[in-house]
Amino acid sequence: MQAKKPIQPSLSRLARRLPTAVSWCLLAALTLSIPIEAFPSKYGSWVGTAVKLGRDAKGDNVAYRAIVIRLNESGNACALFDGDTMRMAAGWTKGGLKLEGLPFTGGHGRFPSHGGEKVFVTQAVPGWASPQGELADPREGKYSPLGPLPREWAKFGGLYVHGDRVALKYSVGKAEVLESPSLVEKDGLSVIVRTIRIQGDGKDKTIVLSDAQNASVVTTVHEPKGAKLEVKDGLTLLHLPASKGVSTFQVLYGRESPEKLRQAAPALEDLVKLTKGSPTRWKETVSTKGEVSKEQKSYVIDRLTVPYKNPYGMQMRIGGFDFFKDGKSAAVSTWDGDVWLIRNIDENLENLEWKRFAAGLHEPLGLKIVDDVIYTVADDQITRFHDLNGDDEADFYENFNNDWDLTSGFHAFCFDLHTDKAGNFYFAFGSPVRSGGRSFERLGRHHGSIIKVSKDGSRLERYATGLRAPNGMGVGPDGQVTSGDNEGTFVPRSPINWMKPGSFHGVIDVAADYEQFKTTPTVRERSNGRPQHLDPSEAPKPLAWLPKGVDNSGGGQVWVTSDRWGPFNKELLHMSYGRSALYLVLKEDKGGQMQGGVVKFPLRFTSSCMRARFSPLDGQLYVAGLKGWQTNAGKPGGLDRVRYTGINVAMPNALRIKGNGLEIGFTSKLDKELAEDPTSYAIRSSNIRWTHGYGSGEADKKTYEVKSAKLLGDGKTVFIEVPTIGPAHQMEINLDVETEDGDEIVTKIWNTVHKLD
Repeated sequence: MQAKKPIQPSLSRLARRLPTAVSWCLLAALTLSIPIEAFPSKYGSWVGTAVKLGRDAKGDNVAYRAIVIRLNESGNACALFDGDTMRMAAGWTKGGLKLEGLPFTGGHGRFPSHGGEKVFVTQAVPGWASPQGELADPREGKYSPLGPLPREWAKFGGLYVHGDRVALKYSVGKAEVLESPSLVEKDGLSVIVRTIRIQGDGKDKTIVLSDAQNASVVTTVHEPKGAKLEVKDGLTLLHLPASKGVSTFQVLYGRESPEKLRQAAPALEDLVKLTKGSPTRWKETVSTKGEVSKEQKSYVIDRLTVPYKNPYGMQMRIGGFDFFKDGKSAAVSTWDGDVWLIRNIDENLENLEWKRFAAGLHEPLGLKIVDDVIYTVADDQITRFHDLNGDDEADFYENFNNDWDLTSGFHAFCFDLHTDKAGNFYFAFGSPVRSGGRSFERLGRHHGSIIKVSKDGSRLERYATGLRAPNGMGVGPDGQVTSGDNEGTFVPRSPINWMKPGSFHGVIDVAADYEQFKTTPTVRERSNGRPQHLDPSEAPKPLAWLPKGVDNSGGGQVWVTSDRWGPFNKELLHMSYGRSALYLVLKEDKGGQMQGGVVKFPLRFTSSCMRARFSPLDGQLYVAGLKGWQTNAGKPGGLDRVRYTGINVAMPNALRIKGNGLEIGFTSKLDKELAEDPTSYAIRSSNIRWTHGYGSGEADKKTYEVKSAKLLGDGKTVFIEVPTIGPAHQMEINLDVETEDGDEIVTKIWNTVHKLD
């Protein structure tokens, strides 16, 4: 049995397939970014990612929910398990793993692959037959199909880590399976071993072992009585007889005869021992000293110094963050796949302790702590973590939910993680943006959505649709869902979206009912041959469109839930990843149409602004972020405390549009003379176009006459008379006033006007 070596196109051949302007940039990036040929130990004993395994008779064999498991110290030997299908998709002993693209080498448009010699490979098919004995893949679409198998067929439950070993937990029908791959090197042989423990459900089972047309030899030892190997439809199968008992057996892969492989087989082990908690792997912690601001301002930045240099060589690009109940400790997740614990968060920040808790995750860009249990959302799943022996390290990475379609799109992240008061989870799932930013790669059923997952993890639904690259969202105390987005196809400027169940937010390609729109999608498979058409009446109306200089790439939102953080309790804050800025959202409900704008807090953050939480201990705001692309962020990652000092706050805090002008509210009483001087205000606006293209230019630029200004009875609200105030997509209101105590308020409001009184 001979396996065909997958064909890898040369760089020059790849260039000929691309537009000239793109190809040289891409080739330069590939030349400068050398892919990894072995599994680096710094990632731990496994790593989650999408992996291309080459081509077979059906097309590209891709494991979208791949779990790559290191089998030896060098990382040259690995097994690859597919969390969608429960197949052991491939194994190799001579390297060849290329961890390219994000987050590994940073290149766009690439993702990991294995182009080397494989000991075995399996087609992108179900790894086990259905409870009815069917092997035909029930998932629709082109090869490789998307999404996990139906739960009643098979379901990935998670993985245990025990030292350098990984044990996979999953179900097949109602049978429960534990499986752990390992490597035996003996007498010159290299044998990949799958040890499988199955608690039967009283039905026959069939497991797919490998493609029959490859160079490996596959055999079994300790198999149950009555088990039978068979080659059928190009696959090597093992049929297991019906049983309700527990059986443990081994599958062996190598280059020698079956007899020699069986002779090299290790003693049969009890996999349950791998589920009892691992010896501590990351014994070294890192201590840092924070920086507490001495500035005399209403709001200041205290910096929780991030351990950019750590014993494990990991980048600390923080993508998720939350507090434990005590408020003295927290957890962060990093773009590179880690979760770290932070201890000793106090007023002085003098002795912060950082402890590595988990590793190997597939770009975990959201983290939430519920009842002191850590959850992360990564591209492949929501993970619930279990420390089984109390050593501050995760031993069981439970698959809480992974029911969405996942592709290999490099720019289709799962962002942020929140819960509502009922305990349901929410995250933002981006669309698979093409390299260069225009249109989209292969689309699944869930791209471009706010995803809602039930409290117990058993149900998933699309809450809202039409998103492009929403690096962050928010859920308010009353359940109000919001999001940002990133300029591009059907997103003319970065918006703040005010969402409802089933609401649509601009990107036709990923609308729940895209076929019902008059505007055509950009992706050919979804336009169904219709000519390109744009119906402006279908454009979204977000709470605000923000100019590029204000927010070129939105982060998340957070509601103020602390009365110790100045005068903004119960207000909404918006973060900008692109501009590393924090904004107060000035919102107004006009008969069910939300509109409003933002005003900036004058703060400088360590990195970008993406995730925020209020501390249950000190009531202050903590903001985390990372540096990728399209951001002015300074450090690769940052965690800052935005502390209210008690000094009087002088800022706008309300905006209301009237038929003949607007009202602006302030946090403090104003000096009457300046407040009623029309020259204290300057207002201009522009409009943008919602199109199939990348972003939008500005049109209909307008400068407004401020006819008069009147300070109202509360002393904190000014009515500005403007005979023709809007509507306008982007309005800029310049303010230069003072409080009655003499504090200057020189700032701007950027807002959108959809409706007038």
